Amino acid sequence: MAAALNLGFLQNPDLYHQLLVNDVPKAFLESASQPSLDAPLANLLQGGHFRRGADKALRDLLAHSGDDPTFLLQLLYTRLACLVLISRPDLAAQEALPLLDLMARNPPGVQDIVQIMPWEFRMLLVRLQSIGAADGGRRGIMALYAIAGEVRANLRHARSSSDNDNAALWTGRIHDLGLRVCDALVEMGELETATRHLDTLADVDQEELGYRKALLKVRVGDVTGARQCSDQLQDAARKKGLESLLEVADGDYSSAVRQWNSLTENHADHDSVAQNIAVSLLYTGQIATARDVLEDLATRLSIFPTLLFNLSTVYELCSERAMDRKTTLTQRAAENPPGPGSGGWERSTFEFKL
Repeated sequence: MAAALNLGFLQNPDLYHQLLVNDVPKAFLESASQPSLDAPLANLLQGGHFRRGADKALRDLLAHSGDDPTFLLQLLYTRLACLVLISRPDLAAQEALPLLDLMARNPPGVQDIVQIMPWEFRMLLVRLQSIGAADGGRRGIMALYAIAGEVRANLRHARSSSDNDNAALWTGRIHDLGLRVCDALVEMGELETATRHLDTLADVDQEELGYRKALLKVRVGDVTGARQCSDQLQDAARKKGLESLLEVADGDYSSAVRQWNSLTENHADHDSVAQNIAVSLLYTGQIATARDVLEDLATRLSIFPTLLFNLSTVYELCSERAMDRKTTLTQRAAENPPGPGSGGWERSTFEFKL
């Protein structure tokens, strides 16, 4: 069945965008870590070269002369995922439209396409159709519920046939969908609805559920409710981190710093804890100390987006030479060994607030 599918419309070059490098700092473009022009796609992805990976996936997709729809879908998924990873979800959403439109029309044979589509690709398509949507993302939530109906049907079939492996697979996916609906509601600004939605989820990890509820309650200003959720957590480190966050929510930054510092005794390499210490120090007026903490992180760890944003912000607050400091930061980041973590190796100028 799959071999007869015609996905040739995906190989129309007019559907895709050229990726420019005018938003990439010079330090990355001139780095010795830039891959060769003929580097295989797998190597590009492993090295976190996602802009180059997006280009390579598209070239392979357009050049493919076979009739393997699974391969074409995998290449398109790689292309769109790489665009998201280089902070161009807007382009990914546009390039996903032809396939999304086909699925929305539901012509004969479209379910064959859905059946061979990787699960992660389906989830990405749902996410992309919500970007810039006039309905504020409601269609994306409806799509998640529709997929949940399919998953429940597959779960019932697996259980009735005593297929334990598939039953476990579909059970995990139904739990995943429930949390994705919550995430979508949060993105829409429906925080109280998201909290109520979490209360409807059954058989989900209660620790994860309680943690998410606490964070949502903080977002809506219900610090007391967040503390009640925190009290029920079993993970001591996660509980203590949340309690520190609640001190921040109450405006007691000095107490938060003390709690964050006590947490680092057992989590010395916990980057989020150190970042939170720096932000709390910033709110207490200790800008120079906050800068030192963030610069230490930038020296010891691979660069990640929130670290770049926070450190660039601190430079703007404490130095008239902020531009020079941020330029030096780009050079330091470009010297890091390539890898796929935290959005990849190459960074955009806006991440450094340049």
